[in-house]
Amino acid sequence: MDEGFRSLRDRHEHVLKEMFKGAALKSVSGEVHSVLQRLTEFCSALSLLGSATPQVMDMVLPLGEHMSARIFAACLQELGAKSAFIDSAQVIATDDKFGDASPDMEATRRHCREVLIPLLEAEKIPVVMGYSGATSSGQVTTLGRGGSDYSGTILGAAMDAHEVWIWTDVDGVLTADPRVCPDAVTLPEITFAEAIELSYYGAKVIHRKAIWPTMERGIPVWIKNSFKAEVPGTKIVESVPASNRPVKAVTAVTRASLVTVTTRRDVHFAEIFGRLFLRLGHEHVDVLFSTQSSSEDSLGLVLREADTERVVQAIQRLFRTELKHGVLNPVSVHRDIAVIAVLGSGMKGYCGILGRLFSVVARNNVSVIAVAQGASELNICFAVTNSRVDDVVRAVHQEFLTTPRA
Repeated sequence: MDEGFRSLRDRHEHVLKEMFKGAALKSVSGEVHSVLQRLTEFCSALSLLGSATPQVMDMVLPLGEHMSARIFAACLQELGAKSAFIDSAQVIATDDKFGDASPDMEATRRHCREVLIPLLEAEKIPVVMGYSGATSSGQVTTLGRGGSDYSGTILGAAMDAHEVWIWTDVDGVLTADPRVCPDAVTLPEITFAEAIELSYYGAKVIHRKAIWPTMERGIPVWIKNSFKAEVPGTKIVESVPASNRPVKAVTAVTRASLVTVTTRRDVHFAEIFGRLFLRLGHEHVDVLFSTQSSSEDSLGLVLREADTERVVQAIQRLFRTELKHGVLNPVSVHRDIAVIAVLGSGMKGYCGILGRLFSVVARNNVSVIAVAQGASELNICFAVTNSRVDDVVRAVHQEFLTTPRA
């Protein structure tokens, strides 16, 4: 552990000496070393304890953001811009769900009026730590996966910003993963709903929960490339003009499984399946999609592979008696599958999409394991064998997004 801390300290010292000189170097170095010392003390304590609660981890995890925000604020000062480092605990109010906190928007708006608005009025640039906030009692919390982008949209919504810009390492939202489809292109505009669906089904550009605060206020969000500032990027808005291309993008979750629960034919399956979905909600399980066959009294749940064992164990606990007496058949698990999602708000009411889609799949000699279309007609999801997912994604992209017909 000591070697790791020395390496971390050396890297920061090297970067700081490259960026700052004189009094600025002394000031920033002091702040960074103070944070590194806190990190060392936390890790030593955790090593002795041998475990950590989510509440304790939330005290440790934001320290990296703390250092980077302080360094960035000092960089702005060096460039001649007035700036101020702001600890996110001062402005982002959350509940006490440590590790995956949700914002208290009313309290956050109040904090923004008290802390950030005066800085902006004084023509200072607030540099706020991302990823974390604090409860009403001042306990540090983190916002979970995508928390840094989430911080930006929370603050943008709290201050009724005209737009929120998220700087990342890609040109925007693409029509497909460019590693799979080299001819994928950047989408100039997508809707909030499309962005959420893309995130849910594997796109890594922005986490779906980061969309919610700005969607509720109707504030556009830009996804832009920090390494190519000249590239326009993708604008996420409430609605977009109608297009002659109903399909907007194709994406995939490459590690998934199908869990099937089947009841005896003389059993009222609706009550059993209702209990199951209630349990999945308590377990905070994301179901990619589900299929039900009333004639066979069966329910298929398509899940991320990481959730599979947890769901199977939950079913076995919940229905221990039903499984023992044969009311439920043994749980079936089909592993090593992938879920492909074909998305676009223009698909609603557009005839022939399903026919074209599954004709493409059939031409590639791929069998569809399960399929579902959302009630909003925003997406069509289907599962295939994992080994063929890239072939299918390329074929679907070619059919709907790189050919003249659509």
